[in-house]
This record gives sequence, structure tokens and C-alpha cells, in this order.
Amino acid sequence: MVNLFATVFILGIHLILLLVCLPAQAISPQLEWPCQRTVVSRSALNMPPYSYMNQQNQLTGYRVEFMQQLFGRLGCKLEILTDSPWKRSLMLLESGEIDVLMNASKSTERERYAWFSTAYEDEKVAVFVAVTQRDHLQLKQLEDIGAKGYSVGIIRGNYYGPQFAALLEQPKFKKHVIEAIDKPSLYQFVLRGRVQMYLDYFPNGLLALRDEELDQQIVRYPMTPITIGQVHFMLSRQSVGASFVRQLDLVLAEMLRDGSVRKLQQKYGITPG
Repeated sequence: MVNLFATVFILGIHLILLLVCLPAQAISPQLEWPCQRTVVSRSALNMPPYSYMNQQNQLTGYRVEFMQQLFGRLGCKLEILTDSPWKRSLMLLESGEIDVLMNASKSTERERYAWFSTAYEDEKVAVFVAVTQRDHLQLKQLEDIGAKGYSVGIIRGNYYGPQFAALLEQPKFKKHVIEAIDKPSLYQFVLRGRVQMYLDYFPNGLLALRDEELDQQIVRYPMTPITIGQVHFMLSRQSVGASFVRQLDLVLAEMLRDGSVRKLQQKYGITPG
């Protein structure tokens, strides 16, 4: 009898220790349909017209309002964090501390830890250069960067499509690539000559330059933007259940069909693709 009591006591202690050691997200229920809790997302503060602080010190923009409408139709409250860079946000989504990210590209690696909604926009990448360099470079395709010994800047953690990802696997190409932590760093790289060009999403990159009043100093290089795929809502497999993703897809399709997405694009001066 004493041995039985001791065994039960020890098992109880082990169970308590296991629960204490587990992260809070791991023992909380997944977000399922209907919405049982606040949905947590992330957005940048300085990417107008996509996300920015208005004169009333409120977070707004195309992506912010898109998410507010989408999750509002789902009957969910939405919390948008603004204090983590993109690469950190991916880590938080993988762990389940963030539920959803907008404007994400699908990749095999990301599908390991994330669900993806149906696509809602095409995604393209363009090359940007200092205006003083525009007529001095000879660039027809991405492969020319390595072949001609040009240097190119990218933002750490961003995905620029399968073609560029394959080029990065080549050491001779990768040595010409310099990573930045954000757009302002890229701007300084190209203006100070640390790189001869950088990659950015299109038309996002043009809009960002216009807002920063840099569109007379940095311009898009006259090479056709490269379609790299489509963008999706990306949802954590740790914190979001499959039924919620299915319902989100239904509401997203409704917003595309009834013109709500088009109206938001027109409101913020964005043209798809």
C-alpha cells in the first residue's frame, strides 16, 4: 500500500513538472471556428500605404484594414503587434505566439509549420538602383548579377522567389549578396554605393520610395518585374486549427468576389500584381 501511494505521488509530481515546463501556447487550445479568442497578427509601422501610423496615432493602411475586415467578418477580435521584424515574426508564428501573418509567400519550409490560405494577389520582384547608376548597368536577368560581378542587397528573411533562391545556393552568386535588416538600410546601401542594386517587391517598393521622398534618388531598373508566385495569409499550425483556415478561405473568397479587396486597393492607391 505504501509502495502504491509512493508511485502515485511520484507520477503526480512528474505530471506537474511537465505542465509547468511546457510553454503556455502548447497547452492552450488551438483557434478553431467559431473564433474563441483574439487573433494575434503583426504588421510594420513604416510601410505606407500598407501599414503606418496616421495623424491620430492609429495603425492603418491597406493590409491593416484588409485584416480588420477579414477577421471582422469571421467574428474575431484582432490584435496587431508592431514591434518585431519580419524574420522574428516568422519565428513567433512557428512557435504559435503569433497566429497569422499577411502577404506571405508559400514555400516547402514554411508549410512545415504553417497553413496557407488561398492566394489573393500575385507577387512580383523588381530591381532598384540609384538613379546615377541606372544607365551604367547591363542587366537582363537575375543571373547577370553574378555573371557581371554586381552586388545586390536583400532584406534578411524575405523570400524573392524560386529563381533567386536557387541562385543563392551557388557560392559564386551568393558572395555578391549583402543582407539588410530593413528597407531604410537597403536605401542607404544603394545610395552610398555599398551595393549597386537591391531587390524589392513590386509595386510595394515604388510606393515605399515615394512615401520616403526617395523616388528621385532611387528608381526601378528597366527590367521586367519577375512574377515569383502569389501571396497568402500564413497561419500557425501550433495555434490555429484546420477548420478555422477553411472558414477563413470562404470569407476571403467572398471579399474577392464582392469587390471589397478591389475597393481597398483603390482606396490606398494599390494596383494588383
